[in-house]
Amino acid sequence: MYADKTVNCVGICQSPMLSIEEEMEVLNAGQILQVTTDKPDLVGTVRSWVVENGHTIEEEHVASGVMTLIVRKGAMATAEAK
Repeated sequence: MYADKTVNCVGICQSPMLSIEEEMEVLNAGQILQVTTDKPDLVGTVRSWVVENGHTIEEEHVASGVMTLIVRKGAMATAEAK
């Protein structure tokens, strides 16, 4: 799936959720953010954050210990920002 923005949190990643939130903020509803990480605890955090903010995880993939999450920005998050 094509991603409009990507956040790479593989290896050392300072403030991964801050990076994810900042990249998602500039997207319009319906656009895609791709998040890659090798940290299982970050995957759980992203899953919770997605639900809390009205986004949707479209796909999840694991390859060589790296998890890729494809997140579609929800309309609810855009509407709340107005």
